[in-house]
Amino acid sequence: MAQRRVSISTCQAQSPKRRSISITYSSCDYNGEKDHHSNSKSFSEESCMYREKQSFTQNRKFDSRFSYLRTFDNSEEFLSDQEQKFQEKRKLYIQIALQNLLHTDLKVDDVPHIAVMGSGGGYRAMVAMSGIINALYDTKVLDCILYTAVLSGSSWFISTLYSHPEWPNIHPKDIQNELKNDISKNPKSISKILAYGWDWFCKKWNGKSWNITTDVFGPMLGDVLIPKRMSCRWSEQRNKLSEGTVPLPLLSAIHAKEEKNTKEFHEWVEFSPYEVSIQHYGAAIDMTNFGSKFDKGLLTQRFDEIPLFEIMGICGSAYTLTHEELLNKDSINFKTVEKSADPSRSHEINDIEIDAQHSINEGYYSDNDDVFHEEDEEYGFHQSNVSSPSKEELAEMEELFKRICQIRNQEGRKFEEETNGNENDDINDEANLNRGSSRFMHSCSLEGDVEIDGAFDYSKTFVMEHCMKTRRHRAAMVNNPFWNVSFDETDSACCQGKPTSSPKNLMKNDLEKLCLIDAGLAFNSPYPLLFQPGRDVDLILSYDFTDRKKDSNEPFKTLLTAEDWARKHDIKFPKINVDIYEGKDVQELYVFEDENDPECPIIMHFVLVNKDFRLFKKPGVERSESEKEFANFTVYDDQSTFHCTNFQYSEKNFDRLSQLSEFIVLNNTVHIEACIRKSIKNKQNRKKPERQRHVSSPV
Repeated sequence: MAQRRVSISTCQAQSPKRRSISITYSSCDYNGEKDHHSNSKSFSEESCMYREKQSFTQNRKFDSRFSYLRTFDNSEEFLSDQEQKFQEKRKLYIQIALQNLLHTDLKVDDVPHIAVMGSGGGYRAMVAMSGIINALYDTKVLDCILYTAVLSGSSWFISTLYSHPEWPNIHPKDIQNELKNDISKNPKSISKILAYGWDWFCKKWNGKSWNITTDVFGPMLGDVLIPKRMSCRWSEQRNKLSEGTVPLPLLSAIHAKEEKNTKEFHEWVEFSPYEVSIQHYGAAIDMTNFGSKFDKGLLTQRFDEIPLFEIMGICGSAYTLTHEELLNKDSINFKTVEKSADPSRSHEINDIEIDAQHSINEGYYSDNDDVFHEEDEEYGFHQSNVSSPSKEELAEMEELFKRICQIRNQEGRKFEEETNGNENDDINDEANLNRGSSRFMHSCSLEGDVEIDGAFDYSKTFVMEHCMKTRRHRAAMVNNPFWNVSFDETDSACCQGKPTSSPKNLMKNDLEKLCLIDAGLAFNSPYPLLFQPGRDVDLILSYDFTDRKKDSNEPFKTLLTAEDWARKHDIKFPKINVDIYEGKDVQELYVFEDENDPECPIIMHFVLVNKDFRLFKKPGVERSESEKEFANFTVYDDQSTFHCTNFQYSEKNFDRLSQLSEFIVLNNTVHIEACIRKSIKNKQNRKKPERQRHVSSPV
């Protein structure tokens, strides 16, 4: 495809059709400040070539020295050149796979864009997703998938899968077995960090600029899930995509504000092996530059790409919610409000349902129940009987702290100093380690009768009204690649639909750091990633692991949120009519489509429910009496075993959940194939040859 480069002499793009971003160069005297990354290189000399005030439109291809920011329009040019080339190769591969699966001839023009999507839900989502991929692999459906979009817990498995050195030349079950072994032997270290870690690490890193997501949670998560590849980077997975033999994996997070509710402000952030992009602004950078410093669209200081384990921490950082979000999390209940036994209170129930419906229409709610419950407010995390840590637990925390420091040393990622910090206060200094440990032990001994409330040892009032007002020290703070780039309402791409943010809610161009958190705090399935121009998804296999509180509760909350989001952005989305399922048992699969519009994608909504699995170990193969005990369990009625905050699974519970999710796919393979046939027919019946496709995207 022909590319237009930015002229070095004029910095003026030749085409007026591209959306412009105004960038002013008043000074290019960069000092190359110290940062917590290693191997930094100053780009000040190159940057100083641009001292004049200039306005230009960035080109789509990264120039070797200058064009590090790629911009795209809200209706075209979303796909990078690398993703377009991937599509070309992958669709040829899918064409053959579909012909073998469906036993029919198929033109490449008729190849549907099929995506697999996984929701959040902590280890529950991760373990269930491992079973999903196994089943899709065995049934050859995975060979027909173009994209895999995941969020939070599901992203942990996809990251583990793709970063494995043998993938895709190995059965995913082998990787699953390694994962099962790793998390069954995990001594609840992650739970302890989130339970006691806040005060502990505040004392340890006093004077340092740090956050619990990338500096604590991410390293420990990686140490459990990908222990042998802690130096792995997400961009390194490009090699596995080069021949189009596996789907393109898309991880997600949201950019939030430290003290603002995600209902009021959030922007979806996508991590593909090729790029990091914020679709709302129509801008992206190469994945290898994620974490480097930018100014006015130019790379000013290069740092090593942020390691994969930190991205995994960002994607699953549900504990970054604010006090307001926690209080409002359960204020809405979609048709699961329990009817009061007191008839005099019936009007209150109706008011709740009306308010809920109003919130659906307005979009003012958070869809992720996989964070904290009301009874957990004083903890900030799900704990049943949290008390002050014992001496043994404190000793374990000390070892965990040393392990985290060791991980960061191996990565060469020092902690930043605060303005008033002591530069000589090295976290690896053994004396400092001992002093910090002694101070913490002493404070615990003096306050032996004071309960440590989960993540904090302060009073509940102080924690909820002060500490949780802001995400500071909890959320990941990453160098903003769009720093000093001026965005206004005319620049807002806002995916492929109409802009919904007022200028006051747009990113400030003086924002030096992005606050990145779990996308599940917006809503719990990454639909926005798939509805981008050029991706043109025709069929979505959506696997929803969202908490339902009870197994019998209706499983449509996330789906209704996605429908509301699509309507707001003028995106075609099937009508989610849940009334016809009211009062009926929860099914494994729900299919939603618009039979009158071939351009509207088909949604296959898969749900975690232990129904047929209790009686059948495989579709059509009944269980013996001795095998029924294994399958006799609930997923959500038991709010401990498979709760999103449980970070240790026994091998038995791992097998139960992964085999259940695998069974659900196998039990509905016929329906999957039927929907694939429908999506092919829809593509053939479209009046327009392509739907919102980039002009040079492969056909």
